[in-house]
Amino acid sequence: MQPCSGIVLIKKSFLIAQLLAAVFLSIIASSSFAGTLDDGFMSDADAAVAKAKKEGKDIMLLFTGSDWCPPCKKLESEVFSKDEFAAGVSEKFVLVKFDFLRTVEMPPELAAQNTRWSEKYSVDAFPTVVMVDADLKPFAFAGYQEGGAENYVQMMNAAADRRIERDKKLAAAQKVSGAERAKLLDAAIADIGEQIVGVYYQNIVDEIVSLDSDNKLGLRAKWNSAADADMRKVIMTDLLLMSRVAKPDQAIQFIDELMQQIEFTNTEKLTILQVKLSLNRQLKDGAAVDATLEQMIGLDGVTGGAKQRLVAKKAYLMAGDGREKEAITMLDSELANSNEASGSQAGYLYLAKGELLFNDDQSDAAIKSFDAGIAAATQNVDLMTDLIAAKSDALFSQGESADALKILDDFSDNDQFPTELRAEIMLQKSMMMRDLNRVRQARLVENRAIEIASSPAERSAIQKIVENLRSREK
Repeated sequence: MQPCSGIVLIKKSFLIAQLLAAVFLSIIASSSFAGTLDDGFMSDADAAVAKAKKEGKDIMLLFTGSDWCPPCKKLESEVFSKDEFAAGVSEKFVLVKFDFLRTVEMPPELAAQNTRWSEKYSVDAFPTVVMVDADLKPFAFAGYQEGGAENYVQMMNAAADRRIERDKKLAAAQKVSGAERAKLLDAAIADIGEQIVGVYYQNIVDEIVSLDSDNKLGLRAKWNSAADADMRKVIMTDLLLMSRVAKPDQAIQFIDELMQQIEFTNTEKLTILQVKLSLNRQLKDGAAVDATLEQMIGLDGVTGGAKQRLVAKKAYLMAGDGREKEAITMLDSELANSNEASGSQAGYLYLAKGELLFNDDQSDAAIKSFDAGIAAATQNVDLMTDLIAAKSDALFSQGESADALKILDDFSDNDQFPTELRAEIMLQKSMMMRDLNRVRQARLVENRAIEIASSPAERSAIQKIVENLRSREK
């Protein structure tokens, strides 16, 4: 019986200890609402704000869960419990703690206050530190950081110094107008985090954008890029709709006016000019087509392969208007004068030139152009594929079928190239063999093309082409 009695005593002692701890925490929670806590933090937010205004200080708002949140406990033990922390920030900050306890029931008024302030600053993670001025405008957010009290003090004081600079520049901005005001407002918020500015400083951002509406200072683009991008998307949608429903000349006028009024990105300009190009082609206005393509080619950032593809496109369109010789002359000039044309991207120009020559029954000259392109395009396998296919066609048209098939074989047998490109060349070979009445061999090549396909989608696409080819045998 005695051991049981001992166990009962132990259980009672443990229960009493738990009750005492709960009562003690409850007392702390209820009494802490009225004043300053032992660690230098205040729990009454309104009293803290009044104190900050009276003493000319900023306020540090700590949102924590001190009895359940591991990083909160770590921040407390490494930073807030240290004497050097309170001493280091006391000259610049009034400290407020919003503690979201779980092991004890908090006084309703304290819980309501903490919830209200956490919602005010959209706090959804603990620990969160919000640094605000005496008017409660945030200028910095933080959380747990390694480095102890010294590091945290340094971080907070640096944030307070930035707030001081913010207010100096805002005060200076009140004395000037126009561009100078825009520059000072920009400088005032430049060192505050973008997310903070977007939520709490939108009025200043709006004024900067208004003062620099033409973006001469580059500030509109800096602070309003997201809104401007959304606006341009809407305008682009309207533009595309206009190009479909309006008369081509009216749509072109609309495009020209928009491009004068709005600073589109280069990518957007290319899209818009492509629409304009299509409209000019509908009008069969060759001069306008050339001019639009020149606009596209001359855009900043249009270099390398993108530029050469546009030049090649211009050559094809010129040839379509019966200006083959003029197009070839233009390509020769580009090849001779463009620094970029000496690199791998020159293959686009050589391909265009070769195809124009081939269509003009100049097969030998076309083959030379294709060879030059192949030599230049060693780093661009897609372009090389097009050049080899074009050269093979030119050779085949001259009756040099053996040579034509050989260069296709050399490419398709090289497993260093992507399977979809090798299969594409194999299908070209099968068509040539069918033209030579070598149907059985063509079928074997087609089977091989299906066999090497690296994905079900690729295999299905090849099979459809093969089925189409074989349907013509009947």
